[in-house]
Formats: sequence, C-alpha cells, structure tokens
Amino acid sequence: MKLLRTQTGLSLVELMITMVIFVLVIAAASNIFTGLLTQFKQQSKIAETAIEGVVGLQMLRSDIEQAGYGLPYDIGTADYNEAVNDTTTTGQDETAFNDAGATDAPPRAVLTGLANAGARNGLPATYVSDVLVLKATNIAMNDTVRKWASVSNTDVAGVNVNVMSDWTNTATGASLTSENLSTTEKVTVVRPLVGANQRTLINSGNFYTTAPDPAAVPSGGFYPTLNSYETYILYGLAPASITPRMPFNRADYYVRRPATGMPTHCAPETGILYKATVNHGNGQLFEYPLLDCVAAMKIVLASDSNADGITDSWSKDGSWPVLSGAGATTAADIRSQLKEVRVYVVTHEGQRDPTFTFPTANLTVTDPDAGTLLTYTLPDRNYRWKVYTMVLKPYNLR
Repeated sequence: MKLLRTQTGLSLVELMITMVIFVLVIAAASNIFTGLLTQFKQQSKIAETAIEGVVGLQMLRSDIEQAGYGLPYDIGTADYNEAVNDTTTTGQDETAFNDAGATDAPPRAVLTGLANAGARNGLPATYVSDVLVLKATNIAMNDTVRKWASVSNTDVAGVNVNVMSDWTNTATGASLTSENLSTTEKVTVVRPLVGANQRTLINSGNFYTTAPDPAAVPSGGFYPTLNSYETYILYGLAPASITPRMPFNRADYYVRRPATGMPTHCAPETGILYKATVNHGNGQLFEYPLLDCVAAMKIVLASDSNADGITDSWSKDGSWPVLSGAGATTAADIRSQLKEVRVYVVTHEGQRDPTFTFPTANLTVTDPDAGTLLTYTLPDRNYRWKVYTMVLKPYNLR
C-alpha cells in the first residue's frame, strides 16, 4: 500500500501578512518603550534639577543667614586687602564691592549690584542679573571657618587667661577634636566691648594670629591682660597654610555662562549660578557651581530706612546699599537697617520636552513690595520654567 504524503505551508501572501502584523506590533511596542524612556529621562532630569536646587540654594540660604558673623564693628588701624579685578572669571569688577582702602571702614556684611551690561557674563544683556556679595568669617569652603573659641581673664591662682576651645560631647564627655581650633590655624580676635565701642578687631602687628594652645597660657597683644577680667572671641579665619589678606571671608554670588562646559540639557540664554570665594593668596575668585540652567538672579533688600523698627523700604537693581562715593552706605547702617534679603532665581526643570509648551511666552518676576524685577522672554517654551523664591533674615548682622 502506497502512503500518500501531503506537504503544506504558508503561502507568500500569508507570510507577508504575518510579517506586516509582526512589524506593526514591534513598532507599537517600540513607540511605547521610547515614550516611557523619554518620560523616564525627563522625570529623572526634573528630579536632578530639584535636588540641585535644594542643595545649591541651601548654601546660598545659609550664607545669607550667616552674613556678618565674626565681622568687627571697629577695625582700628588694621590694614588689609580684598578682591582684585578678576575679569577673566566673572566679567565684572569685583573691586566695586571692596571695603579695604576706606579710612577706618569696617567690612559691610551684605552688598548688591548689577552685573555689567553688554555681554553680561556670557548671557544676553537684556536680562540683567544681580550680584550678591556676603562677608563673614564663616562663609569660606574649609573646616577652619566653622570653629571658634574664647579667651578669658580669670585672675585665679596667677593664671592669666583661660582658653575655651576644647569642645566636648555633652552626652559622653568625649572631646570633639574636629570642632577644636589647632594651634596653627589662623584666627581673628575680637574684643566685644570697649567703652562705647563694640566688637573691636584686635590688631597687634597683624589683624590675625594663630589659635592659642588650651593647655598653655597665651601671650601677646591678642589676649586679655592680667586683672582685665575680659573675654575675647576667636573666629576661625583660614587654615594653617594660608596667609590671610583680610580679617573675614567673602563670597560673591552671580550667574554667568561659561565659555565651555555648559550642560547640554540647559536652555539657550541660561548660565550657571556660582558661589565664588575670594582667595586670600591673590584676591581672585574661586568658583563653586551651585545650580545649572539659570537665566537670572534678582535680589531685593528690605530695610528700615528711619530706624523706627518698621520695614519701609524695598530696594532692587543694586540701588541700596550705595557702594561708593560721598553717600556710600556704612557697615553700621547696613547692620541697623537691613531686615530681609529676598532672592529670586529664574531657571527651568529638566530638559527640553517637545510634548510640553509653557503657557506664556514671557515670565515676569515680581516682588510684592518692590514691583516688577524682570520680564524674561522665554528662549524656548518647551522647557518647564520656574522661579525659586527665598525670603531670608540675616541673623548675624547685630
């Protein structure tokens, strides 16, 4: 008996139909995957921006609140240098914010001004940003500036002074060595009260000295003398390897667009918000990037112009304090009048999103008291633009 064999298979038409269906399914899956991937990347960038905003602006917040910390009210005969004109870094003259060189002029804790017009730090001149300059002993980026101590005359058993700089854990009694000033770190010494004068900088050949050994009796003109029953305060100024050029530290905040290295996800016409500290060695600025994709920073200072305890003046665009000239604002006026520092930072979240359109073509930044600060024509509406707002009190002015 002969077996019949049948050979069947897919026809060409059936194969083509199957392949088309398969391609359509793959395409649909690819589109879904691409959408999910794009959304994931966008949300990741938004989260990254939020974290940068929290971390970077927290440093700005802390420095504003610390402005004035450790500053003397009276510098006596002390002579010091401050910033040099470092145009290669910021494109502006940093010496405009200097206090050095003025006769018996103590450092001013908070100063503001406009970034130069024209090519404004690599950004369009249309959107003039502000510069914020803060001065204190503890706003540099090293461990020394976070330390302090005191020296007191006790007149007990012939001991001239006691040094309070051995910090301990109150719970365990263990020494907190990281909080203690070493005998090689540079400090300024301030005498809190001399008659009607407050916070006088001690100057004995230099406006700084090294921290005393807690186990030894300090000597020299920086410390209270026998039978004076006084207490002097020591503020950490600089590490052992640094020779201070000024009896405080200074931080400049500004926005600029670097010639190279700008993050690719940032919108055009944006830059980086920097904190730049004045280098004690050469007076130039050393930059620390805080926040990417920043279009502008605007500052409003709220003050009590007639010292009646009521805030009645709100300055913008660097109109107060007055930096120089016959009507320059003094350190004492800033201490007594400045009540609030308001910071507005224009930036965007995440990267460009073609599926999103910002609802308006312009972004207007307005302060409730000072009025309109900036009208920013958005260079690209496919970004999620926002304004960070901070209202801060400088707690260490007085």
